Amino acid sequence: MSKQLETAGGKLFGLDVDLVNLRKEVYDGQTRNPDMEFGTAEEDAHRRDATVNALFFHLQRQQVVDLTGRGLNDLDAKIMRTPLEPMQTFMDDPLRVLRLIRVGSKLGFSIDPEAVSCMRNTRIHQALETMITRDRVGAEVMKMMRSRNPEAAFDCIFRYHLYAPIFVRLDAKLLQPLAQQFPFMAVKSSFPWPTTWPRAYQLLANILQGDSRLSSLVATEENVDFLWTVAAYSPLAGLRHSLLKETVQEAAASIKTTSKLTQLLDSSLKNFDSIRKLVHDIQGRNAKCCSRSAYGMAIRSWGATWTTQVTYVMLSQAVYGNLENDTEGGLQGRLSADEHVRESVLDVYSTFAEFIFSQNLLDAHSKRPLLNGKEIQDLFGLKEGGKYLKAVMDKLMEWQFDNADATREQGEAWLQQERDTLGVPSN
Repeated sequence: MSKQLETAGGKLFGLDVDLVNLRKEVYDGQTRNPDMEFGTAEEDAHRRDATVNALFFHLQRQQVVDLTGRGLNDLDAKIMRTPLEPMQTFMDDPLRVLRLIRVGSKLGFSIDPEAVSCMRNTRIHQALETMITRDRVGAEVMKMMRSRNPEAAFDCIFRYHLYAPIFVRLDAKLLQPLAQQFPFMAVKSSFPWPTTWPRAYQLLANILQGDSRLSSLVATEENVDFLWTVAAYSPLAGLRHSLLKETVQEAAASIKTTSKLTQLLDSSLKNFDSIRKLVHDIQGRNAKCCSRSAYGMAIRSWGATWTTQVTYVMLSQAVYGNLENDTEGGLQGRLSADEHVRESVLDVYSTFAEFIFSQNLLDAHSKRPLLNGKEIQDLFGLKEGGKYLKAVMDKLMEWQFDNADATREQGEAWLQQERDTLGVPSN
């Protein structure tokens, strides 16, 4: 039971049901939490987020009642429209902007052009920044990511100029450095921004719908919201050398990412250059010439979330690809460049995925040495460990990657043979 909203919730025949009084809302312009008063059915209908959500059902007449006069038509036309004037509707409760985007993208509905125009207004952006808690913003964004069409939701955020304040706060210290990464913003600020961000979420959607090796690699991440979060923050990869800590903190603050998701972004940025190098090393080479051990050891160093980190690097490379020429050729030229960059990135990472599967490296991060530290000490007749031990275990693991079918006995023999090279101390 919510005392302030006079709402009770429960389940009926397996469905979530809210029980409410007919009410009207009175806003003071300072908070999105209104004062509640008992109201008429008409007042209750007009306080709703959208006309399609303001339809009543008359139990005695067994009829749908459309008190806004537009709900049924909008439902038929698949349009999300506010019952009242959109600017005032959004200023009263800016969270309605995100709810309209979320529900509209989920259902495949378009948003009323007048509402879109208001969503692009800087007054609404400021209201989102100051009146809505970041927990609520994050909750709505996560629902978008887990819905049936996150790509459509992201596209609305992009086209309605909402990347900031949603994914980056308007007062964030890294906003200006980020703007410098995308010069198109300075040329034509009326264009959505970050200009090339759609490359990331469109590429991710395309990969998730496919059945390629790359699709299988990306889909090893079971938490779909993790994938869409790395897509959301792919434009921030350009700040990894100068503002890595601040970039991770901004994601944690703006949409209240979980500790696991925050750690994933941190690892993705820290391992970015290493991942990119190894991915591109395979391109243009015969896969048999690439050292299985080099890739296996790298994957172990990246950790359990390595496939999602690779996804982040891939999406970021799509965003930053050919960025310096993004202002040339007008809209058509930019669309052509976007397609070229996506295809190029897709080709590079598809080759990488094929190599990973052909070399059976998908679970390389979880591989363990044939002998543990104590067993290595016993093998060499040593009573104490030391710095040498980790180096020996790493070299053993490296040897295992290049000798995938090796037995424990073969591992012991190799260690004995390489004792001096490995720097193992004498007894």
